[in-house]
Amino acid sequence: MAARQMDPDAFFQVLKTRRVCRSFTGEPVSDEHLTRIIEAARWASSAGNRHIHKFLVVRNPDTIRNIRSVAPGMLSEPPAAVVILTDAEAARRESIQLELDTANHGDVGTAAMNMLNMAHALGLGACPVTSFSHSGVAVMLGLPPHLEPEWIIMLGHPAPVERNLNAGAPKPLTARDLTWWDAVGQHEP
Repeated sequence: MAARQMDPDAFFQVLKTRRVCRSFTGEPVSDEHLTRIIEAARWASSAGNRHIHKFLVVRNPDTIRNIRSVAPGMLSEPPAAVVILTDAEAARRESIQLELDTANHGDVGTAAMNMLNMAHALGLGACPVTSFSHSGVAVMLGLPPHLEPEWIIMLGHPAPVERNLNAGAPKPLTARDLTWWDAVGQHEP
């Protein structure tokens, strides 16, 4: 089955303009938007098409505040968050040894990236959080032992923030800066 053609420039614009958002208005995120974001995560690539991840949507302000108390990476309290969970029972059913499996990290990352891009396409702000106490978040959410929190995606309507780059900010990298062709150090095709 051939891939459907879409406007690559419009798609690339979504990728280029997405930024991490750490400041949100108090406006709630609609169920429709949250559902679209979870659907985007579901369509992320998954090693062996083995969907061992679950997504827990959190909207209760008290729960978010409690999570934040054990998550130094949450610099603000968003109106919503999605916790990406690894389901050890699902992994066991798929004969996956999580302690030896490196693909799990990639699967979590691709799900997170799809959510971040969809949030941006919907006009929302989003921020991935990886700095948190996994056991603390598990307790705050009342998770059963087979569910492990991997990442938290903060979601909300972005608050206006003035962006100023300081004079010593690093120069933006180009794709050429990061790419070698056929041999290390060869920057041209």
